[in-house]
Amino acid sequence: MSPISSFLTVEESVDEHEIGNEYLNKKEHQQLLLDEEAFRETLEEEARAEKEWEIRQEQSHDELFRLEFGVKSNSKYESD
Repeated sequence: MSPISSFLTVEESVDEHEIGNEYLNKKEHQQLLLDEEAFRETLEEEARAEKEWEIRQEQSHDELFRLEFGVKSNSKYESD
């Protein structure tokens, strides 16, 4: 294949998107972009949920510590 023939024509560049050695039409490319966005949002939601779980786990651990050792509060500024 000559170097010139490896370039897309104007029509091909508008209607097809190369992925590896395969091409997607405009509708498939749009769906791929939507899928990528949905996947990105899912990953962000999972990261937030994991962070919230870690916070709850730490709070539970702190509460167990207070119960086990009879500590009323973990705040240095709280008055009796």
